[in-house]
Amino acid sequence: MNQRTAHAPSYRYVAWAYDALASAYSLGAIDRAKQIHQDYIQHGSRVLYAGAGCGNEIAEACRRGAEVTCVEPCPAMASRLHARLSEAADGFTIVPSPVQTISAPPDYDLVVAHFFLNVFDAATVQGVLAHLCGFVKPGGHIVIADFTPKGTSTNPLTRLLRTAYYRPVNLAGWLLRICALHPIYDYEPWLATNGFRVTARKPCPSLPGLPPLYESITAEKQPHQKAGVDRA
Repeated sequence: MNQRTAHAPSYRYVAWAYDALASAYSLGAIDRAKQIHQDYIQHGSRVLYAGAGCGNEIAEACRRGAEVTCVEPCPAMASRLHARLSEAADGFTIVPSPVQTISAPPDYDLVVAHFFLNVFDAATVQGVLAHLCGFVKPGGHIVIADFTPKGTSTNPLTRLLRTAYYRPVNLAGWLLRICALHPIYDYEPWLATNGFRVTARKPCPSLPGLPPLYESITAEKQPHQKAGVDRA
């Protein structure tokens, strides 16, 4: 298995502009999607960010009093993240390793995976998600912001629009060796397999009148690892 699919790939060549490019490409929708998880953060919450990146939204979590663990293996990203968080608070830890290589007890109130799981190929992504689910305590939550799967709509034009919008950026990421080629993932059934119940799917539109191209999914870990998902 090649490096770009076995581990979260290095963003060292795009770290300096990654946030700005994502914001511009999505017309701010990615930024809005990343902020939705703040509703689940209270003072003292233990929060793990997988593929933390440069951490605009993580600084806000620190200001809210969260105890933050950031998993970011790319040195360029981790350096920018450290500089940003140092201005916000001192209650954070940065782990410079791929998330698949770390272990921790299931005692996090919240695990956040924003536009992280989509770097992995279809043979790897479910294992990475299962690993993240293992960090969450019963009654805790996992929040995933990502592209909206085309299968969540029955409108053929909406499905076509979502595919047409997603495929060029997926191809560009593959050419830059920062992600694998794959369709848009729907995480809901995989979360159910890992004992989580989806409690919200919040759309994040880019332009008024267009179908939402991004969404934030929140799922709660069930006390007895019950399978099955109820839509909010």
